[in-house]
Amino acid sequence: MTLYLKDPQSTVDYSVDWTTWLVAGEAITSTEWSITPSDTSAPTLGNIIDGDTVQGVYVSGGIAGRRYHLTCRIETDAGRQADRSLSLRIMER
Repeated sequence: MTLYLKDPQSTVDYSVDWTTWLVAGEAITSTEWSITPSDTSAPTLGNIIDGDTVQGVYVSGGIAGRRYHLTCRIETDAGRQADRSLSLRIMER
């Protein structure tokens, strides 16, 4: 799992490129982002970025010193589902 550093005062976009996972002609029909732990100190998930095979989300906030897992779940027009996760460490820069 890839680790990214994020300042608690910044709003940053994170994305997953699904190009190599998708079968030729297959399209993403839904995208859902989640963050864990999802308590009141968790970063806020903002607008989703729909770039066809690249799906992203804007993330803001978080508590310095904490680590979170950001997960992108997709479903395709072929009925397949998949998750990809990354790790966020909140740090003052």
